[in-house]
Amino acid sequence: MGLFNQVMSAIQDPNRQASLGQMGQIMSMAQQVARANNADAGTTQQAASIIGGFVRSALQEKRTTDGEAAAEALVQQGAQDGAAVIPQLCYLTQQQQMSQAFAQRTGLDAGQVQSMLPVLIPLVMKFLNQGSTKADVQGGGNPLMTAFLDGDGDGDVDMGDMLSMAGRFM
Repeated sequence: MGLFNQVMSAIQDPNRQASLGQMGQIMSMAQQVARANNADAGTTQQAASIIGGFVRSALQEKRTTDGEAAAEALVQQGAQDGAAVIPQLCYLTQQQQMSQAFAQRTGLDAGQVQSMLPVLIPLVMKFLNQGSTKADVQGGGNPLMTAFLDGDGDGDVDMGDMLSMAGRFM
């Protein structure tokens, strides 16, 4: 099942955090970031793709070293306070690499991109957290995060594509 299908399943599952309202908030945040930085929707989608790739690598490493529960906890923490998890997700050099990759693909200034990270990383984390179970529900894991991390190995799981599909859906 593709990532978008996982999102739709999470929205339909009353035991998951996801809702149409949350999806709308995430889309609104993405649009605000774009407007605040004089960027178009395509630029924001590229940003989400780049940042999503870095977040995926960091979460895969966290899951490998500390376990699934630790990766899920990091997603939940990032959904609440995304800026606080940036140092846990990537070192300063990785943040700079992410900013440079983002700047090269979008034409935005690397400094401007660096200032956008504390907003865009939480956006990705909020998106992934939609698969988490609600506080009063036991167990179940986060199938959305699992689909994002595992994929089918063909590299087609992409946060930019997800923003585009979610935007069309909304």
